[in-house]
Amino acid sequence: MSMGESGQGGVAEVFPDQMLTERLADPHTIDQLTRLLDKLDQVVFLLDVLEDFLRRGPELADSINDMVVLARQSFADAKGTMRWQNVLYAARRIQEFLDSPQVMSLTGSDVMDVRSIRVVGKMARAMIQASEDVSKGGPKRVGLVGLMRALGDPEVQPALNFVINFARNLSREFNHA
Repeated sequence: MSMGESGQGGVAEVFPDQMLTERLADPHTIDQLTRLLDKLDQVVFLLDVLEDFLRRGPELADSINDMVVLARQSFADAKGTMRWQNVLYAARRIQEFLDSPQVMSLTGSDVMDVRSIRVVGKMARAMIQASEDVSKGGPKRVGLVGLMRALGDPEVQPALNFVINFARNLSREFNHA
């Protein structure tokens, strides 16, 4: 009788190395091993992350425990409870403000349009720069001739066109209101 056969019932014994060889020769196993080898870098990275997480587990648990203790203390403390009530009151007030018809009307209007916000931004930058220019140079008198000269300045012309068009459009808006 050979080693591969059993004396009881004639069932053949399969050795572990023979069974491993058969499994490694299976096309499905070969496909899975190839996929595993292709993703081996990712698997190693995930295992490193998991190992680091497990190593830091006690530190994370201590941090969570400290946060729970602080939360309990703040709720037990009258000042802490008052702070939470103030926060909740402020949140309710902000929500009431955002739900108000005035804010709803504002968000639906052209005031919140990106184009109008850009124009307001440009105007604000121009006002700031003009204020800085005036404060550096000090107050200067501008007479009628100086004003006429400024009206012809190519740098001033776009702003004048804007002001005139703005006045026209504002007048139309007032007439339609």
